[in-house]
Amino acid sequence: MKVYISSLYEVAKNIDIVKNKNLNLISIRDTNPGDDRTYYDIIDNAGLSNLLVVNFDDLLEPLPPQYNKTEKPPEENDIRNILNWAKQKMKENSNDFIVQCTAGISRSSAVAILVQYLQNPEQALKVINPMLHCPNEKVLELGEKVLNTKDIVKDTKTLLKKHDEEFLANR
Repeated sequence: MKVYISSLYEVAKNIDIVKNKNLNLISIRDTNPGDDRTYYDIIDNAGLSNLLVVNFDDLLEPLPPQYNKTEKPPEENDIRNILNWAKQKMKENSNDFIVQCTAGISRSSAVAILVQYLQNPEQALKVINPMLHCPNEKVLELGEKVLNTKDIVKDTKTLLKKHDEEFLANR
């Protein structure tokens, strides 16, 4: 079983592959989808049998009331639901996972780390590409709590810092 990270657009564009391969799809959606609704409709109308939809935004904490916005950060229950669903799918099938958020950069990469951690903690960080991904720290913190571990945030920060240092050294 592999865990892949994707954007909303890429999943919608390749929905036939997702369906034909019966992939396990975790669709992380903004609470206010706006122009993305068309892509969500493509996913929702594809008849996928292994689809989990969760709604939270790429935030670390709630926005102050003066912003008058309804966006919400991830909550422990969101992460618990994702990980319980992923555990169930790992028991039911050996299909790969796709974790998708709007851009495929922050929320999806953090969730992908957690899903991979379920299968093989030593391989968890190998699902991300430090040049492309910037895992949402709140998702990782909540994942640590749900998984009862303390290494995910620290190890992710260490990996990203090492990559940044190597990148700057080679400029």
